[in-house]
Amino acid sequence: MAKVTESVEEQIGQRIRALRSERNVTLDQLAVEVKLTKGQLSKIENGKVSSPVSTLTRIASALGAQVGTLFNFSDQESRAVMVRKEDRKEIAGRGSKLGHSYESLAFGLPFEKDFETYLMTIEEKKINPAKNIFKHPGHEFLYLLEGNMVYRHGSKSFSMRPGDSLFFDGTIEHGPVSVTGTPVRFLSIISNPRN
Repeated sequence: MAKVTESVEEQIGQRIRALRSERNVTLDQLAVEVKLTKGQLSKIENGKVSSPVSTLTRIASALGAQVGTLFNFSDQESRAVMVRKEDRKEIAGRGSKLGHSYESLAFGLPFEKDFETYLMTIEEKKINPAKNIFKHPGHEFLYLLEGNMVYRHGSKSFSMRPGDSLFFDGTIEHGPVSVTGTPVRFLSIISNPRN
């Protein structure tokens, strides 16, 4: 794979602009649809800002695509892409402001994926469960790699140790309640339901 000189933000912005152009959608129309100002959307398309996954998901959905499509930087038609550890892309997610980091483990595919994969890291030692509430369409699978974590789904809490997994409905509120042995690292696989 050739070395890319543009930033990830610039590449994502170009992909959004290309999708918008292919679908004959104006900047104004898309901004209204995804509840952003025209200026905010312009900054995203020009690679001037890093956007949270939730914003990119809204944009992709409004353009009739999966969020993974925005990470397709390859012009080559390929049915398999390997991502080396040092090439992972750290992306902004809803939990980023809470001390969670998201590394995308599968990107650059020239087709839409049925699921998204992330290596999640939680650095903070004390979690505020009231702020760690997530909800999204589809299903999610967690596999704990390091540390210990209590994870809530609806009214149930699950005490997880390395090697434990949890599979659940993403439409029900969920999120970490407490962690020990930080940093806590886990694999997160989230399905992309088709419309």
